[in-house]
Amino acid sequence: MADVFRIEMLPALHGDCLLLEYGDAARPHRVLIDGGPIGAWNALSARLDALPADQRELDLLVITHVDADHIEGCLKLLNHGELATFRDIWFNGWPHVGQQLREPDGSAYALATPPPPGQRSPMQGMEISVRIDGRQWNAAFGGAPVFVPARGPLPVRELPGGLRWTLLSPTLPKLEKLRTAYERALTKASIDAEDTEALRARLDAKTALRGSDPSRRPTPAEILSSAALAAAPMDNAVANGSSIAAIVEYQGRRLALLGDAHAPTLSDSLARLAASLGEPRVRLDAIKLAHHGSIANLDETLLSRVDCDTWLISTNGNLFNHPDTEAVAAIVKRARGQRLLFNYRSDRTAPWDDPALRETHRYTPVYPKSPESGLVLDLLSGAAS
Repeated sequence: MADVFRIEMLPALHGDCLLLEYGDAARPHRVLIDGGPIGAWNALSARLDALPADQRELDLLVITHVDADHIEGCLKLLNHGELATFRDIWFNGWPHVGQQLREPDGSAYALATPPPPGQRSPMQGMEISVRIDGRQWNAAFGGAPVFVPARGPLPVRELPGGLRWTLLSPTLPKLEKLRTAYERALTKASIDAEDTEALRARLDAKTALRGSDPSRRPTPAEILSSAALAAAPMDNAVANGSSIAAIVEYQGRRLALLGDAHAPTLSDSLARLAASLGEPRVRLDAIKLAHHGSIANLDETLLSRVDCDTWLISTNGNLFNHPDTEAVAAIVKRARGQRLLFNYRSDRTAPWDDPALRETHRYTPVYPKSPESGLVLDLLSGAAS
């Protein structure tokens, strides 16, 4: 019986939509991480529609955080049970963060203000809650929030078929900030968070994508000629900080799925994990880079915590001009032999396919065969296509 362990970065425009397959190659277990923006729906629905009719119950859906480029496809998918159903869904929604949050030892993060009657909260987060209601939700965590405690071992969960998850993010302070954002984000909304029928009526109203910022960015050659990773303001977006990020492991191969998580949170968790494993740096076979390759979610400390030579970047470069040249260059400069796996060849990624740079710095970029095909990495063989 042949086994597989692979990740597919679907062509999700400027967002994330990741499909994991592991186990028996003829009938693998599957996990979906995020659904991309609404513009990527055709790619997601076509991929799921291609599954055999008797293999459309997936083991898990992970909705990493409330951001349109991760959540919009999930909003639509949860209304299309004919495409896929899920044994469990991991998502930190209002039912989890709209309460007093406690560490395992009972210590609490005090609510900044008590939720008032008729509470309003971020529309898409509430829409997801409406969609999930009545399904298995954070069941692997006893229905509680998905988070990393301040002390003790990192949370570990194992899915059917032996896929092991080690949680890296978020922490409770990050979820407390998310709770406050839930309260404030839609103060001008005219629909009450408790009015589920009105919420359902708005589920298909989506905004069009904006164009890319044409401002000039440094070239790979310019950045690679500098001595060190340029200092950059760190990401402080509340939604990104609440990202569910984890290391998944199967048959000794490890893949880090970093969502849009904040670099300091990831660095702290990786240091704790390295200590528990007795490794100087956490050995990883591949890393799906945080926040589509934003330099605001990568720093030298994070890089120093891992030993990895295969990096996945999911974005077409639209809207936010990701990946940042500085972030990719920081990876290339770490060591010879780095692989950069892009799910799009775009204005932001094509410059890395420069023969002179590839020869000098000994890295290998990998691109999909077409803009519609996405990219697959086989973790067991290391092959990418």
